[in-house]
Amino acid sequence: MKKVGFIGAGNIASAIINGALSSGYIMPEQLYLYDLDASKLSCFSEKGVNLCASEIELTKTCDFVFLTIKPQVYESVLTKISPFSDETCFIDVAAGISVNYIKGILGCDAHVVRVMPNTPLMYGMGASALVKVAPVTEDEFDYVKGFFESCGVVTVVSEELIDTVIAVSGSAPAYMMRFLNQFINYGIENGISKEETTKLVLQTMVGCAKMINSSEKEITELIRMVTSPNGTTQAGLETLDAEDFDL
Repeated sequence: MKKVGFIGAGNIASAIINGALSSGYIMPEQLYLYDLDASKLSCFSEKGVNLCASEIELTKTCDFVFLTIKPQVYESVLTKISPFSDETCFIDVAAGISVNYIKGILGCDAHVVRVMPNTPLMYGMGASALVKVAPVTEDEFDYVKGFFESCGVVTVVSEELIDTVIAVSGSAPAYMMRFLNQFINYGIENGISKEETTKLVLQTMVGCAKMINSSEKEITELIRMVTSPNGTTQAGLETLDAEDFDL
């Protein structure tokens, strides 16, 4: 059985682990975990996940190592584990950390799969883009891809497109949530309870996603379906146009 380790036990690691376990993609005894903050590890121990005393112990043990740590500590962690990295496939989930950067710190032509996930991964609704770079094998890549498929949808891109992915799906939840929050606040300010306006706004968001995903029509045509000539929706769209919303 493949042994899979996670250096870092934060939100992204928790989402990937919980998704893989709940879907049956991996068994807890195959998983190994290390975090500098030991208080984050107890809940995983209760699930049967193996805990390691250091990054080095974990890397020496595992076939796959997820680097679920903050970008600013990549260099120090990679330096520690570099003597034990030749036979390991690493999974890089940090924005701004390239495959070549990791190979440079490790000092070898390491097997690295780069992934740009997003925070809805924590609820099994992630959108993740994966990059396959030599010498990663098809088997290694497919195995890593399965983890992210267990907690959302997956696409495969070239590494030069990762910055675009960050805008499209990595950072996008923050922008979308901020936009939705304005609708909710407007409802509250105009007399609808927070509970009811939140319910209306969120169902509208889910419904729009369903329409776009299920319809053969372009989004511009779906917008026209909502927009009566000279009506309130048209007035609102004209205000967005005046503010250069689409730019």
